[in-house]
Amino acid sequence: MSLTVVSPAFDQSVEALADHPVIHEMAIELLAAPAPMLRLLIRDNGIPTARFMELASDRFFEQTGERGRHLGTVARAVAVRFRALLGELTTALRASLPDEVSEARAADLEAEQAIRDMWEHGSPRCPLTKYAEAAGRAADRFNI
Repeated sequence: MSLTVVSPAFDQSVEALADHPVIHEMAIELLAAPAPMLRLLIRDNGIPTARFMELASDRFFEQTGERGRHLGTVARAVAVRFRALLGELTTALRASLPDEVSEARAADLEAEQAIRDMWEHGSPRCPLTKYAEAAGRAADRFNI
């Protein structure tokens, strides 16, 4: 059974830590974590797991020599900063995508995928497949 107690002092501690450079660094590192790992560290409701609380607190202590004011404030601050960074990245990505894909661009994308498929699965008429087979035969002849 888990028990979560959140007080105004806890929230203030989390807000105070959220802009700390070490917290920012840890949140950036979490962006590279695969989804299964994130689920082990942060629950779906955004609450850090006990293991993540321990890891984040230890890492923060190693970097700064300080501890959070309350149990879990460091991990919660990292989770808050992580969600903010993820939101910023999502917004930037959406802004960089075109509103519409032109017919010409769609044709180019389809041709690129067809080449990747031919390369991966092979096709007797594909120039890349012919090249790869010729290179393989040459390597076999020269025992490379």
